[in-house]
Amino acid sequence: MTDSLYLYKKTDETSNKFNLKTLLFITVIFVFIWVMNLLGIFINDTQLFWKAGIIVGAIILADLIYFRVAGFSRPEGKYVVLTSLIIAINVTYVFLTYHIVLVLLFPLISAALYRKKKVLYITYAVNFVAVFISTPLSYSLGLCDANAVLTTTSTVANFIRDFPMLQPIVETPVLNLELFYALPRCLIMIGVIPLLTHITVVIDNQTKKLIETQANNLRLSQEQQQIQQKIIYSLSSVIESRDAITGDHIHNTSGYVSFLIDKLIDKGAFADTLTPKYIDLLVRAAPLHDVGKIKIKDSLLCKPGKLTPEEFDMIKLHTVYGKDIMADIVGDIEDTEYLSIATEMAYCHHERYDGTGYPQGLKGEDIPLCARIMAVADVLDALLSKRHYKDAYSLEKSYEIMSAESGKQFDPVVLAALLDNWDEFVEMYNRNKAAAQPAAQPLS
Repeated sequence: MTDSLYLYKKTDETSNKFNLKTLLFITVIFVFIWVMNLLGIFINDTQLFWKAGIIVGAIILADLIYFRVAGFSRPEGKYVVLTSLIIAINVTYVFLTYHIVLVLLFPLISAALYRKKKVLYITYAVNFVAVFISTPLSYSLGLCDANAVLTTTSTVANFIRDFPMLQPIVETPVLNLELFYALPRCLIMIGVIPLLTHITVVIDNQTKKLIETQANNLRLSQEQQQIQQKIIYSLSSVIESRDAITGDHIHNTSGYVSFLIDKLIDKGAFADTLTPKYIDLLVRAAPLHDVGKIKIKDSLLCKPGKLTPEEFDMIKLHTVYGKDIMADIVGDIEDTEYLSIATEMAYCHHERYDGTGYPQGLKGEDIPLCARIMAVADVLDALLSKRHYKDAYSLEKSYEIMSAESGKQFDPVVLAALLDNWDEFVEMYNRNKAAAQPAAQPLS
């Protein structure tokens, strides 16, 4: 993902991971302060340092356990991690030094990454209250620099000496801290809020535009696929209708291919190849398996009698023609995987598993899986359908013929997906037959 899309595509998962890293960064602050202590730059009680470290460590550990159990994609995770972040920062603020004010911006920056102004403002409000509580708490527990308070009191006393009504503020260290330490820090946050809000709104708008653009592109892509598929079906039906099959072969074989794929998936067969994308492309490419017939003469396609060896050799060429048509007509499409599957099905669906098929004489798994599946679907429909040279075979006869070709014409695994589920196939066949011809009696 590019940097320009990083914020636009931010999810709860990546945001929670980012904020957990921010929380872990607090541990870096502890290490930094510890080093400063060793150098004599910061003077903090070692016992208080370890108390603070234990508290923050417990907060981080609790968050790690939460995300380990619930996962980073939980939407409520944002509230868990932001609350923990605010608590950890204010523990650092109280126990160590209230001079570390930049860390107070971390929760706000983190909240802005969620692209939700509501989360941003809630985080700010909680942080605001936490700062006003932790500042006097640090003084009352003796954790802050008393000299700094006295210096500020003296400076303010000189400034407001002409305003007797404000004199009690100067004489009250806690109020002094709230007005001249906590309030300025909150004002810093107030100054940052508009910028973060603007960033949040921009990111949100850009996200919406990106989502809308992607949705439109997806819709257009789906519409184009539907149009392309209708054209493919129409083209294939025109080709098949030349030999009076009226396009039923296209519809039937596509349904049989889907049936075989479902049963292969149920068996766990060819799991590495039968990915969702491969299956989608295979089903969409199935109608093109006989596209090469467009170059075969009508006199051959429609011949009622038995073909001569020379005529059969001409019919065989439809596989080669199909491959050439795929290259010439479909060769410019961007989806090369679709082209590959469509070409393999058109070119290899008459190969035989025992190596005696055509046009290449491929054997076994050298035949592409899509073609091995199509071979079963193609022959099955040829047996069950009427042709110029034969009547339709019964379901029983078709089963007998198909089963005899296991390991010969057909891949035994693919064929078993049909034969092992023959009763279910018969139900589907009779149902489709009844829908196409309501008056016809289903075969048994």
